[in-house]
Amino acid sequence: MEQQRREGSRTSYVSVDGTGREATRNRVLGAAYEVFAEVGIDAATVEAICAQAHFSRGAFYSNFASKDDLFLELIEKVTNDRMRRAAGFAHAFGDASAAAPMPADPADVVRAIADMATEDRTGVLLMAEVRIRAMRDPAIAEAYRTFKERTLAQIADILGLALRAYGLSPRIASATLARIVLETWETASIDAVIAGEDTAGISALVAARTAEIGLLFADEDGGG
Repeated sequence: MEQQRREGSRTSYVSVDGTGREATRNRVLGAAYEVFAEVGIDAATVEAICAQAHFSRGAFYSNFASKDDLFLELIEKVTNDRMRRAAGFAHAFGDASAAAPMPADPADVVRAIADMATEDRTGVLLMAEVRIRAMRDPAIAEAYRTFKERTLAQIADILGLALRAYGLSPRIASATLARIVLETWETASIDAVIAGEDTAGISALVAARTAEIGLLFADEDGGG
């Protein structure tokens, strides 16, 4: 079963697959994803999460010790989901690049990666909430640092694969390039949500901003 929501040109969802206890936990996590994003962790109540999940408080507390415990597990779930999505993208990109030569257009590299990484409005709101909490709560800060380190490593790996496929090399260190890409995605996503854009609009702004990062690439032979 999936909790689905159509926004813009895409269908965004939080998977609630599983059976028994696993299905209950996933359903509560899916509900928390929505509630935390819309009202923030401080304003969110266990009752609101249970109502969104159509479960009782007993079902909540049989799976999670507290709202903070749920929030930490949700961060881990979001991280793992993003890593799986990125890994699938890298695999597909590698297969495509091996099958046929790809045009050496740096903007295409970044646009493709940006489209993979773009979140919908709820995802952007949730990550903004995570960052705010991380500045106040040491436990959330540790979880967020782990999330960011894993994300940066994944971005660096994908960029390396993409650049090799296009016969390009970065003008700066891969770790620095990955950080610039991530920060550009985050800022563009936030700006798009503030502007009232739907998922398609968020994706368009992220792609436009990150395409400019192509200027940081150089041909392997030293050309511009």
